[in-house]
Order: sequence, then C-alpha cells, then structure tokens
Amino acid sequence: MRKTVRLGPIAVANPPHRLSTARSLEVARALAPDDVSTTVLTRLHDRSGIEHRNCAILDGDGSVSLYGVGPEGGEDDPVVPGTAARMIAYAEHARRLAIEASVGAIESDGHGPGEITHLVTASCTGFDAPGVDRCVIDAVGLPADVRRTHVGFMGCHAAVNALAVARAFAAEDPGHRVLVVCVEISSVHFHRDQRLDRLISNTLFADGAAATVVALDDTGPELATTAATIIPDTIDVMGWRIGDHGFEMTLGAEVPDHLRANLPTWIERTLADQGLSIEAIGGWAIHPGGPRVIDAVVESLDLSEDAGATSRSILREHGNMSSVTLLFILDRLARAAVPRPWVGLAFGPGLAGEFLLIR
Repeated sequence: MRKTVRLGPIAVANPPHRLSTARSLEVARALAPDDVSTTVLTRLHDRSGIEHRNCAILDGDGSVSLYGVGPEGGEDDPVVPGTAARMIAYAEHARRLAIEASVGAIESDGHGPGEITHLVTASCTGFDAPGVDRCVIDAVGLPADVRRTHVGFMGCHAAVNALAVARAFAAEDPGHRVLVVCVEISSVHFHRDQRLDRLISNTLFADGAAATVVALDDTGPELATTAATIIPDTIDVMGWRIGDHGFEMTLGAEVPDHLRANLPTWIERTLADQGLSIEAIGGWAIHPGGPRVIDAVVESLDLSEDAGATSRSILREHGNMSSVTLLFILDRLARAAVPRPWVGLAFGPGLAGEFLLIR
C-alpha cells in the first residue's frame, strides 16, 4: 500500500471544571464595570450557543481566584491581574493539559514516545520558556534530540498551521513521527472592560488541549493538503495584542459579512485544485468563532444545516478553545465515522483563513 502522510487518533484534554451558563453569567457580572447592564450580559450569554465552557482557572467551589471572584453564593472582590500573573496561571494549566493530551495521543499511536522525532506545539494564549514543549518532552519521555517547533500567537487557526508544519516534516522521511500539541488557556485573559467585543470574548473563550501524531503510515485519514488566504481590507477587523493586563482582543462585528463575501470563491478554487467540489465533502470542521461565524460559512457555501452541527455541538459543550477547537471537531467527526473527505476551516487575526483537507 502506498504510504501517505496520515493523521493519527486525536486525544483531547479538558480542565477538571466547567463554567455553566448560569455561573458564567455570574462571573461576567462580577468582572464587568458597573456601567455594563446585566441585561446586556444575559443577552450575550443567550446568543453564545454555549451551555458549558472549559475553564482551567475555575476552582471546585466555583471561585476564580485569579480575578477575585468568590465561590458560588459568596462575596466577590474583583481584581484586574497584570500580564505576569496571567502568564504564571497560563504556564501551570497549559503544561498539565498539554501533557495529558500528549500521553493520550502517543498511547493511541501505538509506536511509543521513543519513536517521536519532531514535536510541534501551538498556542496563542501564553508565553513561557522553557515551556509546554519542554514539559511534554520530560513528562512523556520523548527523546532528547526531538526536533521542536512552536507555532505561536497565530490565533484560532493555528491548529492548521501546526498540522501543515507536521505534514512537511513527516513527508521528508518514513522514519519521522511528529507529535502535534495544541493548548490554550483563554480564561487567563478575561477583561474588565465595557467594550462590546471584549464582553463577547469573556463569554465565548475557553480552555483545553488536543494532540495527535502525524506520520507516513499505511492506515488512517490522509492529511491531504492545507491552504491559506488573507481577506483584503480586513487587517483591523480582528486583533490579538499583548497589554499590561493580559492579551487584548479586537473583534469586529463585520467578520461574518467578510466571510460571506470572500469564502465561496476561495473554497471552490481550493477544492477544484484537489479535484473536488463542495458537494463532494462528507464532513465540515468549521471553527466556531461564535454562532454567527458558523452561520456565515454554512450559508455562504450553501451547505446543509447538518454541516455545522458538529461545530455547534463542540461550541455548546466546550466553548471556543481557540486553536484547540478544530482538533476537538475532527475528533468528533472521526468518532462518528463521518464519511471523508473532510474540510477544516478556521479564521484568525488578519483577517486570515486556513483550510485543511482530510481524505
């Protein structure tokens, strides 16, 4: 059988506690400035499409000590932590989740940690060196000479960038086995701000990790190709910048409109290059930047409502975990035995789009 670059089983890791919609609203109320109405916060939560969010910094009693939010039914003493304090929390939780996902991926791969030749990590919610990659090497038992590459600060589409790097490494040599790990702790960047886009980001973003092994193998889904685009005149539509009090999100309300206007031509052309059409795609992994993003993709490509169902279910159950989310969706497609080919789509600052084809 011809060997091609293939995607191994995906292992996911969740924090031990999740924010319910009701508790998320209480936390949002505690963090919001006094001039932000509860009505606005309630409406944002109702429209989010989320029932539970993964939250690594949430304690078992419902408190969020990083922000001075007390336990459920208790008193709050809200604080705005500096970026340094947020990075300490990021490092603690990102390491633990990345290790858990990596162990799961290597166990499913079946070749053992000693066979891993390359490690590709992706994260946009924190900086730490020696960081997640170094901790994974020690905890999982990867070889000391493993080649490391980090995809940093690229946003929600970084899983595609990481898989593209892994695909290139795997294609070089039949002996290469590439461990890909995405981990995000978005909850360390909750804002105390009346800006609508930052209130929305407080409502949507969540935490998690996912990992897989990419290699030239005989079986498994083929990691066929990746592609990218920059949507013109959108450089200020979405941004992710480091501030004195965490990373600051800029999220324009017009993002779905830009996707509707620009996606069809790009997707049709990219699929045609692979001898495919939109109608030939069996499964869609649409990064859920929010319900309106899923709607924009489904409607602009004239897909059935079912095409967005897996993305909506991951958003509903876990929240938007930035780069990690796409791997959660792909894992769900695999477990449901959805017929291939699959297309993965994700969007990030730029406004940039990334495309992934799995056959």
